[in-house]
This record gives sequence, structure tokens and C-alpha cells, in this order.
Amino acid sequence: MNTPPGKPSAQSPHFYFRDRGMLILEAENVLFRVHEHFLHRDSPVLRDLVPTEISNTGPEAIFHLDGVKSKDLEHLLWLYYNPLITDYTAPRSTWLAILRLADRFSMTRPAQIALEHLMAPTATANTDPLERIMLCERPDMSRSDARDAYVRVCTREAALTAEEIARLSPAVVGIIGAARERILRMRSGLEDEVVEVVQRALEQAEGESD
Repeated sequence: MNTPPGKPSAQSPHFYFRDRGMLILEAENVLFRVHEHFLHRDSPVLRDLVPTEISNTGPEAIFHLDGVKSKDLEHLLWLYYNPLITDYTAPRSTWLAILRLADRFSMTRPAQIALEHLMAPTATANTDPLERIMLCERPDMSRSDARDAYVRVCTREAALTAEEIARLSPAVVGIIGAARERILRMRSGLEDEVVEVVQRALEQAEGESD
């Protein structure tokens, strides 16, 4: 459709992008050529790494992402380029990779999206409870969101292994130890009492950290 005669075209205030459009990122010797707009918008770290204006003379610049796995970067970019825009079904490993890079690049919204999928009730049924517990140690999460995971750990037969303790913070190990000790003393293992014990341990820990 042509513009009516005599009426000048106006730039859209929302969808008229001025950047040159594309940039090349390298991770583990794999090159990714992507739109710079989304990454500049969402990541202050990448804004500092990649200039807003890239010269259009000579060969295209390649920006190296040291320590970034190519597969992790592929997962993060999938969040922006998913061809099925209404379906973000993905393995848990994909969302963990997205969360890792979102944290590294200070990308608040991608991190929130990853956490929403990782913490969704349908995603946690067969999840390692220690993984959920550690996710809830993040400053943007609450320990109470991991209550069910604490219950699973505190009521299982086996105590924490050395490997598991190494994954956890001292505060979390203390919460689990205190709750397990009280649960073991209980003569009746009613589920509601177990949940109450874990909840009290969490509240006590939160009160001590304030």
C-alpha cells in the first residue's frame, strides 16, 4: 500500500530500529550471527562488550565470549528465536543453561522466565529436591518456595552425603539438620506435623538472617 500523496511517513516510536542489525558472537569456536537489538536491550554486560555502533566497513567483527559453552548460548538464543512462540516446552537442562547465562550477562527478564519454568509445579515432580532448594537460595527467590523439597530431604531415610553437603550452603545444611533432628524425635510421622516442623525451621532461619 502506498503512502497517500502529500502525507509524509512517520517513524514508529516502538518498531523503527536504528542499529545496524547484526553481530557475530563466538563461543567454543562456534559462530552465532544474531540481531544485536535484543541483547543490547536485555544485557548491560553485553552492551559494554559490544558497541552500539559497529563499523560497516571491512570484515565483520567477532566478539568472543570466553568461558561460555556454545550449547548454552544456543539455548539462550532459542528463547528469542523460538519459532513456536506460544510453546516454550524444553528440558530442564535447557532452562538451567538459560538461567546460567542470564545470570552471567545480568539479563533480568530471561532469568525470570527460566525460573518460572524451573519452579512450575509440573516441572518439579521428579526434580532433584536439592536443586530446587539451591534455586531458592537466590536473592530473587524465597526459601519458602522450596518447602516441599525440604520436606522430601528431611523425611528421607538417608542423611545428606558429603557430595550433597558440598553443593549446599552452610545455612541450608543447618536448616536440614535441625529439621531432621526434630522429625526423628517425633513418634508419629504425620505429614502435617512434618510440614510444620520444616516450616518452623525455615522461619527461624529467616529470622536469624534479618
